[in-house]
Amino acid sequence: MREANIRRSVKISIDIIALLAGFVVSFFMKYDLNWSEHFNTGYQVSYLLIFICGYYMLSMQEKSWHYISVIDIMNIIILNMGSSVIFFLGVIFFKISFPKHLLVLVVILCSAGQLGVRYIFRLKRHIESSVKDEKGPSKRALVIGAGEAGEHIAMESFKNNKFKHEIIGFVDDNPQKAATVVHGYKVLGKRSDLKKLIVKYEIEELIIAIPSAKGGIVKEISSIGSEMDVDIKILPSFNDILEGKPLFNQVREVSIEDLLGRNEVKTDNRNLGKLVEGKIIFVSGGAGSIGSELCRQIGKYNPKSLVIIDINENETYFLELELKRKYPNLNIISEICNVRDREKLNWIFERYHPGLVFHAAAHKHVPLMEHNPEEAVKNNIFATKNMAECAHEYNVEKFVLISTDKAVNPTNIMGATKRACELVVQDISEKSSTKFMAVRFGNVLGSNGSVIPLFKKLIEEKKNLTITHPDVTRFFMTIPEAARLVVEAGFIGKGGEVFILDMGKSVKIMDLAKNLIELSGLTLGEDIEIDIVGLRPGEKLYEELLYDVDAAVKTENEKIFIAQLKNEQVDVERHLDNLKSLMKLRDSDGIKEEMKRFIVSYREPDHHFEKVGKFKAESIEGAVVV
Repeated sequence: MREANIRRSVKISIDIIALLAGFVVSFFMKYDLNWSEHFNTGYQVSYLLIFICGYYMLSMQEKSWHYISVIDIMNIIILNMGSSVIFFLGVIFFKISFPKHLLVLVVILCSAGQLGVRYIFRLKRHIESSVKDEKGPSKRALVIGAGEAGEHIAMESFKNNKFKHEIIGFVDDNPQKAATVVHGYKVLGKRSDLKKLIVKYEIEELIIAIPSAKGGIVKEISSIGSEMDVDIKILPSFNDILEGKPLFNQVREVSIEDLLGRNEVKTDNRNLGKLVEGKIIFVSGGAGSIGSELCRQIGKYNPKSLVIIDINENETYFLELELKRKYPNLNIISEICNVRDREKLNWIFERYHPGLVFHAAAHKHVPLMEHNPEEAVKNNIFATKNMAECAHEYNVEKFVLISTDKAVNPTNIMGATKRACELVVQDISEKSSTKFMAVRFGNVLGSNGSVIPLFKKLIEEKKNLTITHPDVTRFFMTIPEAARLVVEAGFIGKGGEVFILDMGKSVKIMDLAKNLIELSGLTLGEDIEIDIVGLRPGEKLYEELLYDVDAAVKTENEKIFIAQLKNEQVDVERHLDNLKSLMKLRDSDGIKEEMKRFIVSYREPDHHFEKVGKFKAESIEGAVVV
């Protein structure tokens, strides 16, 4: 505090000296050596008092001189002009003899003196920070995008003495920016000029400074980088930039998510806050991929308590540590519990009385559940029934079921059990004051057991990638996007809805594999192969999102829809009793047959593809890359 007060005193002292000097110099410039005959100290004192009052009103003593901005410059000019106007009015009112025409010169000289001192401080800082850390060589880099993000990169190249890149210039497709200079760096051309610019300036790295860049743009630049043997880095989204770290510290490698070719769905953070703030919230399966991200998203909005329910103690422990680091004021409670255990669930609901439940716990691996249908029924259907009945009995405000696109016209036991979960929840909602709803979405990039981590692991082990069929497609989204959708659906839901995300175009898994091979710096057909292994039991060639896309109802979020499902008249309790009996007998075939009667749209696939060997590298010519 004492040091801060000293700094403030020094600042105002320097500004006062600059003002007094400006006053004296203006008289000297007007009257030359005879200036003292026309000068009256009372002029200075009166002007100075007016200036000091305005100085504190604008909190000028609090402004940093190292980071002077356009606003600070305007404040200094306005302060001096305002002081002169008030002084001028005082001269007229009190009929004081003062050479009024000198006031313009006084304003100019006082402002120039005060700004000049600030410029010296900023120049000193610039010189100090421009002395680079000499550890390690710097890379010659082109910045793609001369907008705000690119401008910040250029500024940080001056300010950050650990900046390890030598910025050569910018590339931007905006014709108005052609040949312009941004913080000393010239816009050298457009994206179409990249190859010749890389050669001409011996570029070693391309930095994509377009946070809103679509997958097609990133893919194009990534392909050029791969072809020219140049590293590619990308800035994060503006939401990530706002975390407060130095901008360049957030530059990262291009990921497969950047190449999806679809824009991430935006959600209204105000809605998320209204739903979550001040409430006790349960997340079952809270240590899983979706559940853990739900916890991270919920933690931002100040819930009264966040109760993580999961059987996996290790992942639950690590998630709790992470959340405590991120949100030290958040009341986090971890309950190790199998959602099949109704007695334990009753105890947990009785103890905490949640206002909101997100049910993410489920078995989701298609081939494993095809081989173990009784486990899919137990963990997906009956565990969901346990959670939903507890939510009803303990008067939970809202219950959100995490469903899947595999519940649409299911061809496997996993998808059929998730559709059954929707029917179970719907059945309970008809007799409950709790608002029940479900959220369906496609495959989640980076989730446990998903295709991307599997591909990455195979690449690390130098093993061929395996794909079930050359034409297989899936819908994808990122984990944070999926979690935000679930929370916003919880806000929008009035009860009984099945929400669907508009996930854009489906992605060919073959193209995803080729992109990942390329990002890893490998060459398909030389360094690594792709093996076609045939569709697995219960697996679809193409995923569906809705029974009838055209009949879907829009919500206040233009990317979130409500599915208009056929009104299936199903005796849920009768089918559940039949399944319970068959599970005791471990009758897998009987369980599947009962599931077909329960879920009328469930049909096992009638296509079977044999393994067709390796995917030849030459066959990728002319392929559409997403």
